[in-house]
Amino acid sequence: MSKTLLKKLTIKRFRALNDVEIEFGTHVTVICGKNGTSKSSILGIAAQIFSFRTDYTKDEKLQFQTITGSNFESLFSEHFRVSNKFDVVGSLDVAVELHDGYSNKIAAATLTLSTRKGALPRPVLRKNTTAETGNTSRNFTHPVIFLSLKRLQPIASREYQVCDFDYLNAHKQHFINLNNELLNKVSSSATGTGGSINSAVAHATSYDQDSVSAGEDNAGQIILALMSFRKLKDEYADYKGGLLLVDEADAGLFPAAQTKLLEILERECNHLNLQVVMTSHSPTLIERTYELSQKYRQKFKTIYLSDTFGTVKAMTDFSWSNIYSDLLTKTVAVTATVSLPKVNVYFEDGEGHDFFNALLIRHPCKKFLNQLDNVSLGCANYLQLVRRDVPEFSNRSIIILDGDVPNTANFNSIVLLPSALPPDQLIFEYLYNLPPNDEFWHNPINFTKPVFTQCSSQIISALAIGDHPINLKSLVETYRTNNNDERKETLRKVFKAFYKSTDFQQCLAQTKQQYNPWKRWVHDNQPAYKKFRETFVKQLAKAMLVVPGIDKSKLIFIESK
Repeated sequence: MSKTLLKKLTIKRFRALNDVEIEFGTHVTVICGKNGTSKSSILGIAAQIFSFRTDYTKDEKLQFQTITGSNFESLFSEHFRVSNKFDVVGSLDVAVELHDGYSNKIAAATLTLSTRKGALPRPVLRKNTTAETGNTSRNFTHPVIFLSLKRLQPIASREYQVCDFDYLNAHKQHFINLNNELLNKVSSSATGTGGSINSAVAHATSYDQDSVSAGEDNAGQIILALMSFRKLKDEYADYKGGLLLVDEADAGLFPAAQTKLLEILERECNHLNLQVVMTSHSPTLIERTYELSQKYRQKFKTIYLSDTFGTVKAMTDFSWSNIYSDLLTKTVAVTATVSLPKVNVYFEDGEGHDFFNALLIRHPCKKFLNQLDNVSLGCANYLQLVRRDVPEFSNRSIIILDGDVPNTANFNSIVLLPSALPPDQLIFEYLYNLPPNDEFWHNPINFTKPVFTQCSSQIISALAIGDHPINLKSLVETYRTNNNDERKETLRKVFKAFYKSTDFQQCLAQTKQQYNPWKRWVHDNQPAYKKFRETFVKQLAKAMLVVPGIDKSKLIFIESK
């Protein structure tokens, strides 16, 4: 059987990637690298060059579906979010090289961004050499399953119900066996689930699909994808293999399961002519793939994306020790001989990010932080990821949540902001209680007390606020007691609207302490400010100690203030 194989992507330009060559293994390729090196973008590009709708050698439509009823392809909107400012025509240029199973020849094409009048740019594959006549601007025919980070949405926060999938029901024991092998469990049942995400989970008779962990759910989705390719091979006489793309494949899987995953993938790649490309931050998964690449150089590859020396470079067949050594060259130098790693910091929203930066103003620990202010999963999602013990969120990073979140004392990765009010409500209360003649209102942009009350008029009206000083927490609690859920949501929106208003955002842009709302709040609330800094630094030290090779004695440098 002739197998379609993605051989090489030469990314001449796209986002952080310029003149980067990615060569893929015939079986499993693991892509790793620091945040912002475009690992997921490579998966998106690989997904984009294929579709599975037409067999052009026979001019026949293909209508095969996965076990859950999806098509064997990933749409552009499922793996890319377009930037109107940066993702313009000419910003994407990728040369594609593969072996096409239908023609049994080496094939090539170019992926670029195209646009139609009034529409957002979209990627188009051009110069497809398998299209000897007719339209050469079409994708290669090949079945693809892309398991994106969307699959990691916690069960408790997504639409979720039991579903019957015919193929799964007919091959349930095979699904259970693969799950048990991967997770070293003795599950005896399996249940399909639907809603916002289609999945399936194996479980024991003592618990059901509503009680499984994030790791079990992730395992179920990967195995369901493998079985979908098995289903396709059984149904499609001209099956030419398939491409499985998995973002953060190790999520929720303990080290032994990560090693077992590679063993299962190697076996399934052999049986089903699959090619698997995945991203990972796991030392276990990366090192085991590297070991296999040294034994089977064509089948397995590790690709490390590094920006240590400027632009992102792709380094093939790097071991974890090589990668970790390179990572250390990017740590922040504390002294000439001491370095410390950066730690990711997550936020509920932009308001929390603003408050956080005011609280840590001029603190030396800020240079060790990678503030992910463009990632917001919501409080409930963060808590689920921590409770499910997903390493990135449970011990490797810090999550900044509003001060009113209960039952977080035992979570090392969570630090609460110093107020029982959300940041937008806190700053509103603080400014409302400032008298009109306070120095703050004499700012250079004329953000006076009347301007403030004007841009917060919806809040004042909704809560029927009168003279200052006010106790906003009490007013909000009364409002929530007397109104339905829809009205409660309206109140949340008017606070957000106030915070994001043009006038208030201009006020936040003021640099001097006496005129910047958050800096002024910090100045006037020294005990809360100092307590937060102390708590945060302690949690930061715990997160740093998770990194192999970090000496506890070095942490004195982040505790110096």
